[in-house]
Amino acid sequence: GASQSRRGKAKHSNSPSGAIGASGIPQSERMLLSVNFPVASGRAPEFHVVSVRWSVGKVTDTLADRGRIRNDNLRAGAVRLHLFNHRGERLSHSDSMENCVLQGQVEGGGAVLLEYGETLVDFDPKTLSAAKKGKECV
Repeated sequence: GASQSRRGKAKHSNSPSGAIGASGIPQSERMLLSVNFPVASGRAPEFHVVSVRWSVGKVTDTLADRGRIRNDNLRAGAVRLHLFNHRGERLSHSDSMENCVLQGQVEGGGAVLLEYGETLVDFDPKTLSAAKKGKECV
């Protein structure tokens, strides 16, 4: 629908060198992600640094916090915020980012999507802004 096309046009609002959140994370643990925020937020994709040691749940909470995205995951019965990979697969909150990398679910510099719900409706991988195609972000 219309919301999907809006995501496709979104440009990164920062560059890998200007990635958010590196301070406080040891150099050896840093992982760059191209973060696509929920369509409803209207927020442009951004590069963020997370720790490979963090759980997907912590990454989800941290990115929601940094992006000022509503996160009711601790509230019973709420529609949960999840982290999805570039193929639209939901990542398990209890998995570590390192595990996700080892399992081929996510790669450093790769695109991820924060979105509400257990599954994505009408997901089109082409609409995600991936860090690897950095030339589009200039």
